[in-house]
Amino acid sequence: MRVFGLEQVGSPGALLVESLQHGKAGALAELVHKYQRRIYRIAMQITRNHEDASDVTQETFLKVYESIYSLRRKAAFETWIYRIAVNKATNVVKRRDRRCESSLSTICEDDAHAGFRWDADLIDVPHLHVERQELQKIVTRAVNSLSLKHRTVVVLYEFEGLTHVEIASVLGCSEGTVRSRLYYARKQLRDRLKTYIEPISVELK
Repeated sequence: MRVFGLEQVGSPGALLVESLQHGKAGALAELVHKYQRRIYRIAMQITRNHEDASDVTQETFLKVYESIYSLRRKAAFETWIYRIAVNKATNVVKRRDRRCESSLSTICEDDAHAGFRWDADLIDVPHLHVERQELQKIVTRAVNSLSLKHRTVVVLYEFEGLTHVEIASVLGCSEGTVRSRLYYARKQLRDRLKTYIEPISVELK
């Protein structure tokens, strides 16, 4: 079940932004505490590397600190910080060399799907040969194997609970593009997970 999503006007996040813009003591630390886990999770799911995810998280909050006074619409803060994190994580993946191949084998899968909320609609397969815990690992591997643009949409929609409109705002693309990428990502996931699907016909015998 997708349980996250972005906050609205008057939310704790928007109030924190206002406090930070007014130089309130402790506001930055509180903001980091509130968003650090989510930003790291997004970075980890996109970069698939602990060190890169940590760097992206730090760079994201540095950028927030440097540019917070230019943010006029406080309600847009979460879209803004997500955009910063996604852009930085995407740039890391794009410029990463062949060392990525060896790094992938060392990923801690528990962290890779920390906060993971598996929704059956993600792959739409009701009959599986595996237990739920193992399924999470399998789905994580399948998501990691998607192309960068498809993986990013899945991360934001399925893992973070953003709407199509919110994702379009974060990525700077149309809602139609988001829907298209999500559709093809789901299709690829179903294809890659089909070996774990128990044929209904066997169950009915």
